[in-house]
Amino acid sequence: MLVRKKHLRLIFWALILLFLLVGSIFFLRWSKNVNIGSSDFNAYWAASRLFLEGRNPCDPKSMLEIERAHMNPDQEFVMMTWNPPTLWVLLLPLALMPFQTARVVWLLINLLIVPISCILLWGVFIPSKRIGILTIYFLIAIFFSPILVSILTGQITLLVLLGLSSCLFLMKREKWFWAGVALILISVKPHLVILTGPYLIFYMAVQRKWSGLLGIGTAVAICLAFLFVLRPSWIVDYITPLSSPPTFWETPTFGGVLKSYGAGSWSQYIGFGFLGLLPFLLRKLSPLTLESTTSLLTLVTVPITFFGWSYDQNILLLPIAEIICWTAAPSSSRRARWVVALLVVCVLVVSMIQRVKAMNEVEYFWVPVAWWAIYALAAWMTGRGHPSKLDTS
Repeated sequence: MLVRKKHLRLIFWALILLFLLVGSIFFLRWSKNVNIGSSDFNAYWAASRLFLEGRNPCDPKSMLEIERAHMNPDQEFVMMTWNPPTLWVLLLPLALMPFQTARVVWLLINLLIVPISCILLWGVFIPSKRIGILTIYFLIAIFFSPILVSILTGQITLLVLLGLSSCLFLMKREKWFWAGVALILISVKPHLVILTGPYLIFYMAVQRKWSGLLGIGTAVAICLAFLFVLRPSWIVDYITPLSSPPTFWETPTFGGVLKSYGAGSWSQYIGFGFLGLLPFLLRKLSPLTLESTTSLLTLVTVPITFFGWSYDQNILLLPIAEIICWTAAPSSSRRARWVVALLVVCVLVVSMIQRVKAMNEVEYFWVPVAWWAIYALAAWMTGRGHPSKLDTS
């Protein structure tokens, strides 16, 4: 009987692998004929390609030269990237490929990151391990407009989602070294984790999980080695454009809203003030579990960070996973489930309609605020706000 089950399991996984192989072949053929996932990825690939060639990835003339040579010979305006230099290192494998091949591979990677992150967060937040709950969570992710836009534009922000979800998953399973290594992924957009990132590192230090800090140090050391070998002057390269950041952009953040109403460029960085609240928040959140604190800090960070586009809101999948965990629990009432489900559907539908109408970026500020409201309501209706029920894992 055991042998038969083993054979059935092998056949099942063989069929899955065959399906993935055939699907990948059809996907590669299809994606070469459509221009999906190449908008923002153009700048990422160009910067990493310049870095691979030992040239300055922050030089507009060099960037325009690469973009004209590999993407559009008639391109008039350069697309720059303001991401930290770890981006150049992480995309080196793609920089070795021709642009069109790299674009397709990156599109496939982004498509895989979403279900992988959902499965990891399902393992972190949802103890019942019911496939039906994972299916609901996955459907929410599919119809969550920031996820769709991230994939369509070839955004790098999904690496932050993968970094957070894999780090939490590994920390919960005591794989501290690899959890630390996974945190290097969030470095491509550190402004999205100005509260969450320091908390995770602080948690490792307080818990004396030195292997986790070793993992962080190892990943950073490897990146630094590549940076100094391929481009010794990378520090000067990166600091130079930072002296004149694009403060004119209005983003769906608290500072962006203030700026849209006439506040000066200083308002963009008002979110830095919340960093001073981190020690206070850590003391107040100490009864919460690791994953609950991380999701709550993510929910706080998205609207108050100094810079972030609407597609960066995809990291809200962390608190969304916890909302599902609360409402799917056996102790949750049917009324709570229906109310929360209705609100979730409303937010998804309105956000999608708004995306179709292509409104101003600032107008997407309501999205994290809406998820804040759903999070608070779900906590109240399921009793998770009560001190005796704070440890929800």
